[in-house]
Amino acid sequence: MSKFIPEDINFVERILRELPSNIMFKDTECRYVFCTHYWRHIKVGDDPNWTIRGKTDLEVRKDQENARLAYEQDKRILETGKGCSYITENNIDGVTEYLEITKRPVWDENGEIMGIVGIINDVTARVKMEKELENYAKTDMLTGLFNRRYLNSWVLEEMKSNMFPLCLISADCDELKRINDTYGHLIGDEFIRLAASMFRICVPDEAIMFRTGGDEFLIVLPHHDLHQGQQIVDRMVEASKLLSVKGEPLQVSLGLTDMTSSKDSFMAAMERADKEMYADKQARKKERKKQKKLEKEAKQEKQG
Repeated sequence: MSKFIPEDINFVERILRELPSNIMFKDTECRYVFCTHYWRHIKVGDDPNWTIRGKTDLEVRKDQENARLAYEQDKRILETGKGCSYITENNIDGVTEYLEITKRPVWDENGEIMGIVGIINDVTARVKMEKELENYAKTDMLTGLFNRRYLNSWVLEEMKSNMFPLCLISADCDELKRINDTYGHLIGDEFIRLAASMFRICVPDEAIMFRTGGDEFLIVLPHHDLHQGQQIVDRMVEASKLLSVKGEPLQVSLGLTDMTSSKDSFMAAMERADKEMYADKQARKKERKKQKKLEKEAKQEKQG
């Protein structure tokens, strides 16, 4: 590899410094020849004459993980003659930024690599917008839980074998149609949000929760067997007794099942959880009818 010896590096650097992007050049030892802008990710010394020239990323970057990535990419470019582009996440001084880095080899007239030229652009606003859009696409706006569309991709792409055993809880708000008819859909929405808040309180941090329909939910509990899952269900039952909207108690039917390994069918497990939930709903419905009948009889007896 040929050695790059600039005739007037100060002149080149001075011109490029007028551009908003950070432009750099490194020699064949991965050492900076110049860098047009210093930024928060660089460990600038107290010496007013401190310079980045002659130093590698390993020596000047605060984030050593990204420093190693940059150094390894530089070595690969020098070995293969192929450039690269990538985005790094940087968390420095309490600030999260995303930098898009593009690097290409520079060849001399003899066809030998004389160094690496690179450009760094701050793409924080763009990446954050992309993340917000991605989050919007998979989030239910009413409850803040994941939506049904994301459930499908989660099962295919993110459900891991190290999550087993796991439990599924199918949940459904009771009496929501009556509440909507009596108080309006805004109050019905409050019931749905209240149910989601109750789930958050009762489940561990590792739980994954989805709103799968109007008043229907699915909760995935990684690393939980049936006994542990039942404890969560019992906690939900007790918590719901303390919550109400417009004097109407929060009533939620719950169904529990488990999956012992990735060989089990997730769809079959969902069906089992739904079946258990509907059985619970029917039992609760019968109990409400029985209670109303007793209340009516007691009222009639008192009047008679």
